[in-house]
Amino acid sequence: MTASTSTGRDSASLRRHNLRTLLRHLHLHGTTSRAELTRATGLTRSAIADLVGELAERGLAVEGGGRATGRGRPALRVSPSADTAYVLAASIEVETLRVSRVGFGGAILDEAHAPHQTAAGKPENTVEQLTDLLTRCLADEPPLALGVAVPGLVRAADQRVVQAPNLGWSDLALHDRLRRATGLPGPVLIGNEARLAALAEHRRGAGRDCSDLVYVSAEVGVGGGVVSGNRVLTGNDGYGGEIGHMITRPGGRRCRCGRRGCWETEIGADALLRHAGRRAPRDRHAAIDDLLTRADRREDRAVAAFRSLSEPVAVGLANLTSIFNPQRIILGGLLEPMLRNAGDDLRAALDDLGGLPEPLELAPAELGEHGRLLGAAEAAFDRFITELD
Repeated sequence: MTASTSTGRDSASLRRHNLRTLLRHLHLHGTTSRAELTRATGLTRSAIADLVGELAERGLAVEGGGRATGRGRPALRVSPSADTAYVLAASIEVETLRVSRVGFGGAILDEAHAPHQTAAGKPENTVEQLTDLLTRCLADEPPLALGVAVPGLVRAADQRVVQAPNLGWSDLALHDRLRRATGLPGPVLIGNEARLAALAEHRRGAGRDCSDLVYVSAEVGVGGGVVSGNRVLTGNDGYGGEIGHMITRPGGRRCRCGRRGCWETEIGADALLRHAGRRAPRDRHAAIDDLLTRADRREDRAVAAFRSLSEPVAVGLANLTSIFNPQRIILGGLLEPMLRNAGDDLRAALDDLGGLPEPLELAPAELGEHGRLLGAAEAAFDRFITELD
């Protein structure tokens, strides 16, 4: 290889790196002046002007004048092209399918959802439904990428859904099936719903000012994600964060995963309904909605059901705190109304366990049901930016 060829490749590689750096900054921070981009990236003004021009040509950024300061000309402001540069994000839930079109910069532009008409072990029904919802959200321009949140173990190397017990799936090549069914041209990213929700809360929600946090969500299952040093921990195969299957009560109830005493059996939706005196309801979703309504009315039995979860929730949170030493724990799903209705009981249960670092912040999730979708969108944008040529 000649020196000139080597220099040319190094120059092209550096340019791609700078483009990606600029894109990430615009995506995470929104409209920014050229001067601010220069300070944030360490690049020269001429380099920023050149790169912004290329992003504009690619339809990824737009530039316009800002407010004048003093006697000078208005500062040029650079914004992500949210309307035309977008990803599709999907959330596969046990009872619902959700799809959103999310613009560059993180804004939700369109949404569609439908009841999940699935049969255990038959993912083809899900793929067909999801493809229909994705088609409804397509715009004139194709999406940059597709991100999908799944309630199960997703292997990082090939994005296969290794196991999704609540859907009856195992060893499913969902990535390949969706790519064939949708025909979308961009990257497809499959991820665990809880880890993706943790990513979204870290960037867009209750953890956006926090570099070290633990996110826990309890619904039918219990999932979570750990952010350490501003990075979501994934583990060797991508399974890191399966906190719902910590053994917190040895010899306890049988879990869907096959083991006994998982945290999920102690604090999930079925556990909450048991404490409310509602055993094995036919319509779990309706029963939970009714319980939440009654708790908001401060009805004694409903509030008592949430208070009964305080001790088992505290045991799991204490374990996570000892292992990861987070600055903040973000509680989502059914743990958000639990914090609202029984926050004092939970904090007292944590105090009774002792030995926890002070101060430990407990915060409700801010993104709600959009957390998984926004997390899937964030992962899709990350993949697109990483592969940008």
